[in-house]
Amino acid sequence: MSDEKKLPKRRFKQFLNTPSWEQRKLGDVVERVSCTSEDSEIPQVEYEDIISGEGRLNKDITKKLSNKKGILFRKGDVLYGKLRPYLKNWLLPEFSGKAIGDFWVLRSEKVESSFLYNLIQSKRFELASNQSIGTKMPRADWNLVANTEYLIPVSIEEQISIGKIFKLLNDSITLHQHK
Repeated sequence: MSDEKKLPKRRFKQFLNTPSWEQRKLGDVVERVSCTSEDSEIPQVEYEDIISGEGRLNKDITKKLSNKKGILFRKGDVLYGKLRPYLKNWLLPEFSGKAIGDFWVLRSEKVESSFLYNLIQSKRFELASNQSIGTKMPRADWNLVANTEYLIPVSIEEQISIGKIFKLLNDSITLHQHK
């Protein structure tokens, strides 16, 4: 595939002369975190705390007390609700805590977190994750999702710029919805 075909049609001007984008399997650039804790002193996120399809919390979770077991996450990790993936429970937390329930906690040293957060909201990711396992309680299949290829900019700076523009758009939409 030539370099022109590896680039999106629209790019930020400052990145026009930077390296191309690469086709990468998600599992090659993202790891699923699995370290758990029952510590009731750290913030905890459950499905019911996330506004579906918006990726925002619907309450102050610092007041929740529970010693339920959950997957530890750090600020900048991406939380993806793998149970009934069509519900679109995702979050890019601004804090560290634990994810309680059927979440994937996604972390990457190769992909900037705001870019990854937007990637999991893409149509391609949605199609892969909705080919789920189970009928009564369908869950996204990590092997399928991890082996799906995505076009990712080589430049971390370009990933950050893309993440920022999508955050501005999402914040603007949220503001207008509240009006």
